[in-house]
Amino acid sequence: MAMHKFVPPTGPGDVLADRRRLWILGASRLAFTIAVAIATHTVFPLLRWMQQRRIHRGDVIWLEDMPGPPQSQRFDHLAFVPADITPNPGPVRKRARFMKVEYPAAAYPFAFRQPPISGNAINGLGEERLRRPDHVFFGDSYRRAWGKLDWYFQVMEPTAIHRLIVRMFWQDRARVGPVAPGVTTLGTPEEASAHIKALATRIGAGLVGITRLRPEFCYHDSNPDFAYAIAVAVPMDREEMLHTPSERSNQQIMRTYLDVNRVAIRLAHAIRALGYPAQASTNLAPGSSTEVLHVPIAIAAGLGQLGKHGSMITPEFGSNVRLATVLTDLPLAVDQPRDIGVDDLCAHCRICETTCPPHALFPEKQLVRGQRRWYVNFDKCVPYFAETRGCGICIEVCPWSTPGKGQELMRTLLERRQGPGGAART
Repeated sequence: MAMHKFVPPTGPGDVLADRRRLWILGASRLAFTIAVAIATHTVFPLLRWMQQRRIHRGDVIWLEDMPGPPQSQRFDHLAFVPADITPNPGPVRKRARFMKVEYPAAAYPFAFRQPPISGNAINGLGEERLRRPDHVFFGDSYRRAWGKLDWYFQVMEPTAIHRLIVRMFWQDRARVGPVAPGVTTLGTPEEASAHIKALATRIGAGLVGITRLRPEFCYHDSNPDFAYAIAVAVPMDREEMLHTPSERSNQQIMRTYLDVNRVAIRLAHAIRALGYPAQASTNLAPGSSTEVLHVPIAIAAGLGQLGKHGSMITPEFGSNVRLATVLTDLPLAVDQPRDIGVDDLCAHCRICETTCPPHALFPEKQLVRGQRRWYVNFDKCVPYFAETRGCGICIEVCPWSTPGKGQELMRTLLERRQGPGGAART
């Protein structure tokens, strides 16, 4: 996916060309946002009512019959393995003692007549060769292989959630923009990084880190031409998230997406005002959400480590955060990945693994596109995610997500590695 990068203008012609491109982008985004807003209050409620009637009658919702465009995504480089969305067997678990909602059973009113290609195959589970990732779910096109389940997921969202999504779409119009003609220097790359981190914190980031943008951080059809990636994280309200999965926790997730997108957009705007190209890669909005993978970028930028539940764990907030990224050419000093002891705990802890209603979590690391790492069974997780409007159980039962617990866990786990005299154990 080729993208235009706004660069500092060198003459009046460049300024006019950039203004013209921005006007076209703004006009198309306005038209799209208006169309989505209208659908939010007309088409989607009608479709949701129709599906709810079928559910109440006990009818099976065949996903192939859902309205929308046909699936056209092809994977000629992969052997076809049909998806199996049947939950893995396991004991029915009660909610964690601090959670406030009973977990819905892993039983779905929908099914596939002809299952799509397994999301695990698309993700590269078992592959020994390194490659860039493909889009699977929750992207910007219902034509993708899992687009019918994605469409069901979106249709069944309440109108309050659709309104928040409309706000994200409109907010996202400012993620790209013109670059100031003059360059404002911020000193050394180290001084520039300190300035950017302080600015990100002032405008609402809970965590911020910087890394170089590498090809493996981008989807296979996305080639953003930038040198650096700035990862920003905004924490979710823990009290609200203890109601997961519910409409209440779903709204908290969406409000946090709005907040972290806003931080990234404002930060990109501030960098462009310094005379350097920058754009925000945000969440949910068409185009932006299919550029880069926020979690690998945030891990490389030192915000945390990948946990057994497939989300990044931070010592400050556990996995109770949402992420966005700013891509830029502003020369910056980069951060290094942090070892906070996550693997030491996840290798033996089974809380998220056994609490997950569809039992979608593997007990050990898996080989995924040439790397051995924690991985979640896509075919088992995503149907439950769609039916519960976002799930999030594994994030909230994780010990790291308990407020104040992460820093304590990190200290304890890292100290255990030290032998007599502080030498690391082998």
